[in-house]
Amino acid sequence: MRIIRLYPTLVAVVISLLLTSCATGKFSDKNIPEDMVLIHKGWFMMGFNEGEINEKPEHEVFLDTFLMDKYEVSARDFAIFLNEKGNPEERYFSHDQYSTVIGISYVNGNAVETKKNPEKYMPRKGFESYPANNVSWFGADAYCIWKGRRLPTEAEWEKAARSDDGRIYPWGNSKPEPSKARYDQKWEEKSLNVMVPVDDLTGGKSYYGAFNMAGNVWEWTNDWYRQNYCDFCNPGNEFANMDVAMRLAGIEANTSHVKKKDLNVPPMDNPEGPSFGIFKTLRGGSWFDSYADFTMRTSYRYWFYPEQRYLNTGFRCAK
Repeated sequence: MRIIRLYPTLVAVVISLLLTSCATGKFSDKNIPEDMVLIHKGWFMMGFNEGEINEKPEHEVFLDTFLMDKYEVSARDFAIFLNEKGNPEERYFSHDQYSTVIGISYVNGNAVETKKNPEKYMPRKGFESYPANNVSWFGADAYCIWKGRRLPTEAEWEKAARSDDGRIYPWGNSKPEPSKARYDQKWEEKSLNVMVPVDDLTGGKSYYGAFNMAGNVWEWTNDWYRQNYCDFCNPGNEFANMDVAMRLAGIEANTSHVKKKDLNVPPMDNPEGPSFGIFKTLRGGSWFDSYADFTMRTSYRYWFYPEQRYLNTGFRCAK
């Protein structure tokens, strides 16, 4: 067995370089997958005081460097995941007439669409590059882990969508239009074509180059939902403050990421949301939304039970 011996001076140099790399958060081009975009560490303004109650208050947030998927996860890629990991008790995904992924079984050598005990999953023909929909939070979370990634926090999602210049929409401050986002579509008229491919609508890209962060499908984030960003902005909301009660009772072991002690001020350092809750948060709006002026906002928030899934719920991953 060969032993590599490091001398003290060399060890110091190596440690210094590693610490510098971690501190600066720098990536080389070789470290960034082609399907992801780089978001550098720094401050940005999260929330929107002119928005709904759950978009308030505006507050500064610091995030370390991270990567975000350039595209929503496609039907093609999600089918590959389902074929490897399965769909136990339909926990991850629902196959129906609204889904871009279908289950099939083989009858006399022919592939036949089936919802019960399929032998294989595949993207619906012609919709391979459309977003995977009918996906639950559990399916989104499991896919990202399988991919070696994770679901983004709300703060990460919002910074990837709005940058650090406070833009209202991913492309800037001009109102939504069809060339920038997919919204206000009628299923009865277009069926699955209410959506667009995950790499479509280049005019709506975010500052960092992420596609369709407004419209197409709602995107799951990792955070549990609470009505306001600060702990006691709305003391009457029991769901919003469950994690605070745990913290005060000493149940939560790790609160190192919470730098501010004032419970009336939102956490600002790599916030991860409440410790637990009832609903999971979604971002970005969808093809179904007719009130695009506000549902397409980078600060707009929505929520579902984590097991829920609809024809307009999808996701993207972070790292």
